[in-house]
Amino acid sequence: MIRTVFFDLGNVIVSVDKESAIRELAKLPGLPISLIRQVAESQIEKEFEQGLLSIDEYMEILHRDFGISEKITLETLIDIWQKPFELMPEVCCLLPILKTQVRLILLSNTNDLHIRAVRKKTSILEEFDDLVLSFEVKSRKPDEVIYQKALSIAKSRPEECLFIDDLIENVEAARHLGIRSHQYKSIQGLHAFLIQSGLRLN
Repeated sequence: MIRTVFFDLGNVIVSVDKESAIRELAKLPGLPISLIRQVAESQIEKEFEQGLLSIDEYMEILHRDFGISEKITLETLIDIWQKPFELMPEVCCLLPILKTQVRLILLSNTNDLHIRAVRKKTSILEEFDDLVLSFEVKSRKPDEVIYQKALSIAKSRPEECLFIDDLIENVEAARHLGIRSHQYKSIQGLHAFLIQSGLRLN
């Protein structure tokens, strides 16, 4: 019997158009696209997502090591990062239905800045019973540690859980632990997976 469903955030619950954020960031003074891409591809982003840097430390490094103006504030970045996140309504409408049958837990590689932006734009995170966020648990998918943390929070055995993610490496890592998992490609495929797993969608 399925007791818990884990959902990824990006490109499952919300679509992510990173290029639109890059274009918006490039409108700020002293932020050419080349510098923005340099930051996006740097180790700092991975460390921020893994919780090895606090949001204050992240901002300090942007100012100090990348020469980004101190006039660019956290609030400015939060406002910009709201724009690339758009709800995926066909998935979001399933959450209230599923919540009457199972525990819903968000299992996401993300950082403090992006979560603040999502919270400012939408209340969708309130649909979940718990959040397992990489920057809070200091581990990123597909590392086993983050899945074990999620199972502990869910108080469920792997065979009692489902996992939905858009990246196959994350799906395969969950399957390796015995969690029945689905790579999200279409809403029709997700519907079939949930129904085959014994859940109702209405």
